[in-house]
Amino acid sequence: MCAMPKIKICGVTNAEDALLAERLGADFIGIIFAQKSPRTVGIAAAKNITAALKTAKTIGVFVEQTHKETAEIAAACGLWGVQHYTYFSQGFADAQYIYAMRLGAPESAAVPQDFSLKFSLTGADYVLIDSYDEKQHGGTGKVFDWAEIPSALPRARLFLAGGLNADNIGAAAGENVFALDLSSGVEARPGHKDPEKLKQLFINFKDAIAQLHDKDTVP
Repeated sequence: MCAMPKIKICGVTNAEDALLAERLGADFIGIIFAQKSPRTVGIAAAKNITAALKTAKTIGVFVEQTHKETAEIAAACGLWGVQHYTYFSQGFADAQYIYAMRLGAPESAAVPQDFSLKFSLTGADYVLIDSYDEKQHGGTGKVFDWAEIPSALPRARLFLAGGLNADNIGAAAGENVFALDLSSGVEARPGHKDPEKLKQLFINFKDAIAQLHDKDTVP
């Protein structure tokens, strides 16, 4: 039986977009702190987004920051989770640690070979799998072959990212992962969400979940 995945809307830069995503059904709101991203925000803006939300949890996305810097920002902004493209052997005291792995990226070679089997017992609480692009971390709009997801990674702890949108959200919903992560697929332009794309996304997602449920209940 397929569990219903959660939805993370990433690259949010303002409270208005965050509240719309939450109202439509988003479970997580991703806030970018990576310095080179066109979707990056400052601490004040991140605090405003977090304070505006009622049910959705915020996840900060980091690239260049050290473990200490990341922990300080997470605490200051009240983040539920930290998504970092660096593998740390220790987690974070006050936030969930989501290790972001880009399949085929040079940095993924530095991850211990037994990471897939032991990550939940060491530093990371979750893993995010994304497509690889030489020029940017996330928000690439590129879909990778989901069959390449390492089989040893427990799906119940996996965020699936990379080119997700309203057209392929139905197929992604059947991958039986913890959460689906969307950014550029629901944007009007970098950092600004498209209300119609968001609405269509959740319509298609709910339809797909209903169809999966019907399949599971057929005797």
